Amino acid sequence: MSTTIVPRSIDKFNLYLIRTAAYLLLGTPANWSRFGWLTTENAAWQAFLTTWLPLYAKYSDKKGGYTTGIKDQLLQIIEDCVNLCATNHLLLSIQATRGVTITDLQTFNLTTDEVTGSTPHHITARVAAATDLVYPTLKPMGGGVVRCKCFTDAVRSGRAHKLKGFDMVEYRYEVIAQGAAIPSDPNTTTLIDGHSSKASFLLPTGTNNGGKVLVIFFRWAHSKHPTLDGPWNGYIIVTIL
Repeated sequence: MSTTIVPRSIDKFNLYLIRTAAYLLLGTPANWSRFGWLTTENAAWQAFLTTWLPLYAKYSDKKGGYTTGIKDQLLQIIEDCVNLCATNHLLLSIQATRGVTITDLQTFNLTTDEVTGSTPHHITARVAAATDLVYPTLKPMGGGVVRCKCFTDAVRSGRAHKLKGFDMVEYRYEVIAQGAAIPSDPNTTTLIDGHSSKASFLLPTGTNNGGKVLVIFFRWAHSKHPTLDGPWNGYIIVTIL
């Protein structure tokens, strides 16, 4: 099961790992504890992310830091993650959690159909507004500008598009120095809040930010009914050119 649920391509796994690692730390008690994971299992997942991020930054720099060795290291992390899930039954543990929510399942690429019974009695019923995540792609354009394209989690390619019934994409971001602590909570007060009525838009971060890191969160938003806004995805990072 984990070989298909955990993405095997580098770019898709990058989003998956960032999103899930951040999600595990949210809540009181933290989600990893609520799922019944051991401290060592959560630590291993967070360690995957710590090792992954600098390697992925080099992998993304096709003109500079990219080497086949870097790619091999990234693929090894993916394999190690898949093996950890399979050996320790981490995804099954999430599915079996009493009080598991649709957001829990969707964050880890799980669906209610993959749990015993098509609609388990302990799944929290949510409308689409409260569960669908933004699937973003980021492309540095130079001059401190980053192209943001947003897709629904169900359709992650093609033309950028908004979730049906929502007229805006909300985002919160911060520009940090290379190696600085990454804000993992979308409610961090230092983040800058913004909205776009288009699913594809340019984000100017400042012409003096070349070489720094953009940390950004997204969610679907409804301008007239903000109580229906979707959940924040985990943070996404990209090196600014």
